[in-house]
Amino acid sequence: MDSTDTESIGTDAASRQVDPVTFEILSHRLHEITREMGATLERVGGTVNTTQLHDYMASLYMANGDVLSVGESMIRHAACAGFAVKRIIERFEGDGGIHPGDVFLLNDPYLAAIHQSDIYMIAPIHHEDRLMAWSATFVHVMDIGAMSPGGNSPGATEICHEGLRIPGLKLVERGRLRQDVFDTLVNMTRQPVLVGLDLKCELAANNVARSRMEEMFAQYGPELITSVSAEMIRYSGDVLRKRLREIPDGTWRDQGTIAANETRRVCVELRKRGDRLTFDFTGSDEQARQGINLPYHATFGGCFESVLTALGYDLPKNYGAFGPIEVIAPEGTVVNVQYPGPVSMNTTSGLKTVSYVSASVLAQMLAGSEIWKDEVTALTLGFRVVRHAGVNQYGRFYVSTLLELSGSGASPHGDGIDSGGYLTCHNVEWLELNFPLMYLYRRHLKDGAGAGRFAGGVGVEATVKLHDAPEEKIRGVAFGVAGLRNSGVGMFGGYPGAPSLLVLLEGTRVNELLADHQCIDGLPALEGERRLLPYCEFEIGKDDVLYLRLGSGGGYGDPLDRDPEAVAESLLNERISRSAAEDIYGVVVEEGTLKVDETATRELRAGLRERRLANPQEKEGNP
Repeated sequence: MDSTDTESIGTDAASRQVDPVTFEILSHRLHEITREMGATLERVGGTVNTTQLHDYMASLYMANGDVLSVGESMIRHAACAGFAVKRIIERFEGDGGIHPGDVFLLNDPYLAAIHQSDIYMIAPIHHEDRLMAWSATFVHVMDIGAMSPGGNSPGATEICHEGLRIPGLKLVERGRLRQDVFDTLVNMTRQPVLVGLDLKCELAANNVARSRMEEMFAQYGPELITSVSAEMIRYSGDVLRKRLREIPDGTWRDQGTIAANETRRVCVELRKRGDRLTFDFTGSDEQARQGINLPYHATFGGCFESVLTALGYDLPKNYGAFGPIEVIAPEGTVVNVQYPGPVSMNTTSGLKTVSYVSASVLAQMLAGSEIWKDEVTALTLGFRVVRHAGVNQYGRFYVSTLLELSGSGASPHGDGIDSGGYLTCHNVEWLELNFPLMYLYRRHLKDGAGAGRFAGGVGVEATVKLHDAPEEKIRGVAFGVAGLRNSGVGMFGGYPGAPSLLVLLEGTRVNELLADHQCIDGLPALEGERRLLPYCEFEIGKDDVLYLRLGSGGGYGDPLDRDPEAVAESLLNERISRSAAEDIYGVVVEEGTLKVDETATRELRAGLRERRLANPQEKEGNP
């Protein structure tokens, strides 16, 4: 992944000077094509993953597979799709050829995908029979034929348990769909109609990309578009390298733990020398026999995303940013899985952990720079998900996703975003209309956010029960970052946020309470036996309640430095309790008026600071 000369970006045309106005217009037009691809995925796709969770990717690539332009997508997948394009070129360039109108499909995690549920669809873009570029999409399909509905399989001990694994095939040949291939793929899943819809929305998005790019080549000529593309890549690489040179050299370390049946540590050392970054994962634990393992390209994608988020948030996201990054991940470890290691749950375990620790060492690096220290933000790790499957109220078998939102970390400039974490979440009314479930409540978690001068964002808590389920039960799969330390971590005196949890309450009084027209406002009234859900399969029965709590963001700075009026506003909005306002923030608010008592607040804060000095080892934290 070295510097981006003319050969490495996949063009044999001499790069010509592009005037700034033309560059801005055409580079933004290329980006808009990727945005239109994403909109097409949402409009044509009919599953919750595309229409509500936005679990997809749409990007453009150079003729040799180098990333050119990334749409409103997960950056990690755009990097992995670059590997996928190169694999398709290697596989088909001398085996039947790559022709106008072809579309290829790949989901092999050992080659380019992250896990089998992420199906990459890759299409060449030609001008006058000359290969000029590629488009690529991915959608997390609703089922992949694995041992667990939905594809995330806690019981899998090898990749053969985790569904279809496709190293590359031609789905569309010269513009004609290979119906036999399409039917074979969808009929090996539990949801052939929905998986077929997922594949068709990807075909539609790639068709849009081809059409729009062909229009640009015809209007402006391939030489100008190639020159603009080369300049986009050069610009991103040059600016990122310049920013790195502004930061002092050094070495930083961190580690994270994946709390699964086989707990694994992810260790990273970041070395910054000049304009180069090396993420070295040597020391990480060996790969597990549970699907938390990450392929190398996914580990690279996680680091690539962290670098662009920290240092390149305003840059065109393309191959230029690859150049300064090196990732070392020893084979056979949890960050570079080898056959037959399972991977099905890795996006919300191994990948989340890699993203977290890589962002953490980057934050340490930025904190030592006078120029960049104000870009450091508190991080969030908490993320749990539930797949649910069974017979719905219409008598049809289904598989879908249950997801809530975590809170993002605070920054030097302000509070984190409430329910502003990873992905988005589904619409409650839509979920209740389509599946045999009913929400009892869904709200922000009081006292969940990490306290600080600027507070972390609050995560969501919710409770769900069965409703109108013909079989009076459904299956569930619990995955995501498990463990009680999976919250946002505070920075510079900020406190951690509350962790993410999945809890099954079995044999509750929920139906009795509802029959008595009682409002259910919390867990104590439900009674029942509580079971904390790790990575596992479980069953939800007619008297059971599922509790979901997503991690909250960490705080930034000392809570005693927070504006008392901001504390009073949080109290008014029920983000915090009165005890948290006084015990953590040292703010006294008058009963009834919620007006800050300035004298009492000054005295309380002075007393809390004195207690800290008298007990320097005392650890304070969120309630």
